[in-house]
Amino acid sequence: MRFSTWWDPFAELEALQRAVNRLFESFLGEGEEVSYPPVNVCDKGDAYVVKAWLPGVKKEDVNLTVLGNTLTIQGEKKEPDVKGNFFRRERSFGPFHKVVEFPAEVDAEKVTARYKDGILTVTLPKAETAKPRQITVETETE
Repeated sequence: MRFSTWWDPFAELEALQRAVNRLFESFLGEGEEVSYPPVNVCDKGDAYVVKAWLPGVKKEDVNLTVLGNTLTIQGEKKEPDVKGNFFRRERSFGPFHKVVEFPAEVDAEKVTARYKDGILTVTLPKAETAKPRQITVETETE
């Protein structure tokens, strides 16, 4: 009895796709990561609080700027010296840049930032013009 083998073009396409994926994976850890650092932004009423996760980044490698209603977080995650060759690499290193835009202007003079255990916490008080103001309605006398 004879068995025939069928040529499966999809098997070759899958092999090509895996090879291309490996090629791109080898470069991803080398460049700038657009979505880094991940942040949570909370509106506390009179201020916005931004928490950015920056594990492995030193405080002195982080720069913050505030302009109008925009916070910019930028810096560099430096690669530690590691002996040996990687066969898998999931952590990325290099420069990062994150822009957080708020619905209202913030008071740049009152912004504070703390960095502890790899978490950057930035508190941005809202500008007085952005806060609601109570207006008293007066009655008219004739």
